[in-house]
Amino acid sequence: MSPKNDQEIMNEYLSNERTLLAWLRTGIGIMVFGFVAVKFSLFLKQVPTKHLGETVPPNSNFTIYLGIGLLIAGALTILLSYLRYMHTIKLLKKGKYQYSTAMLTFITMMLFVLSISLIAYLIIAASA
Repeated sequence: MSPKNDQEIMNEYLSNERTLLAWLRTGIGIMVFGFVAVKFSLFLKQVPTKHLGETVPPNSNFTIYLGIGLLIAGALTILLSYLRYMHTIKLLKKGKYQYSTAMLTFITMMLFVLSISLIAYLIIAASA
């Protein structure tokens, strides 16, 4: 294998930066969804029942907890992506990059659990 030229090295660093930026956007998106869930839940609690007609909003704080969980998941995504970015920089400097799926697996499982919780909540709220 031939030694890498400056252009190849620069492309590796820029690719790492683009990956970080994509993860930051993902983390922000997760946090926005959590913020909306919390704000909508608080909004429903403050709307007088006369405006809701026969619909009665669930008297549960579950959506608030779910929204906070999503905010935490988004913050963790941002933190973990930064740590992964810095780790990749160190590996690129050594010329020994190793691919890892640990962060992807953790974030995927965390969001899967939160998604299943939301689905279960919506099913329970619809049948109540």
